[in-house]
Amino acid sequence: MDDSPERPDPGGSSSKAPADGAEAPSGRPPGSRSGNRNRNRNRNRSRGGGGGASAGAGGGRPDGNRSHGNRGGGGASANPGGGRGQSSGRSGSGRASGAGRSGTGGSGRNSARPDGAARPGVEASRSTAVNPAVSATDLAAGVDEEAAVRANRRRAMTICLAPGGAAGVIAGLVLAVAGLPLIGAAAFVLATAVIALWLWHRAPGVLIRSLGASLSDEWEHPRLHNLVDGLCATMGLPRPTVCVVDSPVPNAMAVGRDPDSASLVVTSGLECSLTLVELEGALAHELVHIKRQDTAAAGVAVVVAAPVAALIGLGKATEWVHALIGQGRELSADQRASAVVRYPPGIASALDTMVSGEHAGSPWPPGRGRLAALTRWLWIDPMVGAQAGDPTAGNLDDTRVRSAALALD
Repeated sequence: MDDSPERPDPGGSSSKAPADGAEAPSGRPPGSRSGNRNRNRNRNRSRGGGGGASAGAGGGRPDGNRSHGNRGGGGASANPGGGRGQSSGRSGSGRASGAGRSGTGGSGRNSARPDGAARPGVEASRSTAVNPAVSATDLAAGVDEEAAVRANRRRAMTICLAPGGAAGVIAGLVLAVAGLPLIGAAAFVLATAVIALWLWHRAPGVLIRSLGASLSDEWEHPRLHNLVDGLCATMGLPRPTVCVVDSPVPNAMAVGRDPDSASLVVTSGLECSLTLVELEGALAHELVHIKRQDTAAAGVAVVVAAPVAALIGLGKATEWVHALIGQGRELSADQRASAVVRYPPGIASALDTMVSGEHAGSPWPPGRGRLAALTRWLWIDPMVGAQAGDPTAGNLDDTRVRSAALALD
């Protein structure tokens, strides 16, 4: 007898895979080459990005999934590769990116493609949300304001350090001549620091008291406070302290070392003389000064110039204050305020009302003393206190020049 194993009939039913749990054909023991080939195929495909439960084609999950193939133990298979393979398992890193179980036959949402590329729309869904488009004008305005804030703070600190340094030099030289150089150096540092800190923190309060301003009650001035609250919300500013000066002259100014400690000073004639649109434009102008922090340099410059005025005269000291705080600051504030209120004619009309107002016999500036007289270039209308011989040619802060410039917008 021939001991060779019986060969399956090519045309018979031996080419079909037996049902689960059926005995393997006689001639192929369990663990034959077909079973090994099927396990190797499932193991290799599990590294290529397959996943879920798959039949025949195999495939596991990426990132270290376990692949269990050919649980039937070998035998014939419906696919050329061998028996029934089943791969399962969760990714070693958990469900990444909300994918769940992924694979070519899995049920995960963001399943990977066989070639390793991401499905269309997957990367878009993972990308972060894009902020709304910002116009180039707003971006440029933001950059200009940041640069203006830095420049104004440097100017304010320089003005604070100058008198302190001068006093420190005098004290240091006196002590050095007396044979105490170390004490002289310490006196220089101490005098500079003390005077600079005093000017930085106390100058705004000293200036407000010199004007005779008092705190405003929102019950007495509801329209004023309502406009200030709305403009502060629009400009992203904390609400400043609102003070009122008893004067029929329509005018306003802002002081303070930063937006958190700023004060808005208005005259009683401002609210009475201007319409709602004009008042909004004037208040926006002063809030721009607060936002740019040029109020810090303005307050310090006035306090520093007060003793100098006794030596060089009040008129020259006033022009010196104008040079210290920066010429053209009022025109620049008008332009920025017109962008805030979106209506340049409103600010231009407010300036025209201030220029043409009937306040010839009213005393100006408000308050008493040399310090109040030096505040001319801090007001929105600095030409109220102009003298007959004051030069106005080329002055960009002239109220009439600014009104004409706004009329061109």
